Amino acid sequence: MSSPDSDVATEALKDFFGQLYTFFETIVTRFFKNFYASFAEVSVNRWTKVTLSVVGYIIIRPYIERFFKMMHDRDRAKMKEKEKAKAEASEGKKAKVSANTLRGGDTGGGKVLGEVENTDDEIEEGEDFATASGVPEWTKNARKRQKKHMKNLKEAESNASQLSQDQIMELLDWSDDEGAKKA
Repeated sequence: MSSPDSDVATEALKDFFGQLYTFFETIVTRFFKNFYASFAEVSVNRWTKVTLSVVGYIIIRPYIERFFKMMHDRDRAKMKEKEKAKAEASEGKKAKVSANTLRGGDTGGGKVLGEVENTDDEIEEGEDFATASGVPEWTKNARKRQKKHMKNLKEAESNASQLSQDQIMELLDWSDDEGAKKA
């Protein structure tokens, strides 16, 4: 009760795998046959070709290596020359903005961090030390963050001092019984 379409498909599949098997069988058979024949049936002409090929390679190899070394050295010399030219070109240029200008925050010569124009003695009344030293003043947000941080530190310190020895042991999950068991 098979349909004619399935019979045709089955025959096509059998034919395909039969041809595939024959192809691989031929390859394996020829490989082993030729491999054996290449050693068993060697003629003088073949040995001469093999010997001349090996000797020719041994003679020519140093020249091939020298050629590739020369190519590499030439490319490397070009690259070094480019780097040297680039370094010489950038040697005479100055940065648009100096590092000291960035540190000092002003457009003038700038100051190195820690450099102070006026000492405490020279600061006039009403002048802020931060302004006198060249360090930029804090913004309002920075002051608020600092106050909040100090408040949190004080709260944490007061909470820590209020804990009793038992509470600390409980937080550490440590008791005398456990210490005695381990000892």
